[in-house]
Amino acid sequence: MYGFNKGVVDDIINPTVDAVGPYTPAPVVAGLGNACNNLTEIECVLNGALRRDLPMAATAAGRFVVNSAIGIAGLFDVATPLGLARQKGDFGESMCAAGVPAGPYVVLPLVGPANVTSAGLLAGGVAVEVYLLSFISMALATADFLVIDIGGSAASLRYATDIPPGADGYSVQRNEYDHYIRSACSPVVPGA
Repeated sequence: MYGFNKGVVDDIINPTVDAVGPYTPAPVVAGLGNACNNLTEIECVLNGALRRDLPMAATAAGRFVVNSAIGIAGLFDVATPLGLARQKGDFGESMCAAGVPAGPYVVLPLVGPANVTSAGLLAGGVAVEVYLLSFISMALATADFLVIDIGGSAASLRYATDIPPGADGYSVQRNEYDHYIRSACSPVVPGA
């Protein structure tokens, strides 16, 4: 699966970004970035729920509603000036906060490194997200799945290719992921 993902990055993602990127106007890039960020707010709601962090979940939900309604489907970020700051968090940290064990390492197609638990949560989260968005619009649900869930995950693989010459890419990626999970699950020591 690592080889498949690397092939997608080398043969599809990198050439596409290199061919289209330089010709895309800055306002279009900003608007699409805002729209992508808006669709990922639903993941922040799920992360807030996993962490039992009601303010995080509520702020992310508020951002999604405001930016979807007033920001023209999220093309404009009007929530930040209204005091609804973008929330940070990922499933790895949220799982640790919820006390869920990581499980064995796995490499997912078009997603990359994960573990069994996060893979299950990711699949469930994507299913819930697409289901809820389908009540608003099937086109929005489809766009979210293809662009954000599949496209965003595949694009993130582009940044997982910093492999030293002569090193086994799979081993480097697995060690980096293991380090990420251990650091995400380590308790924060105040003043350290």
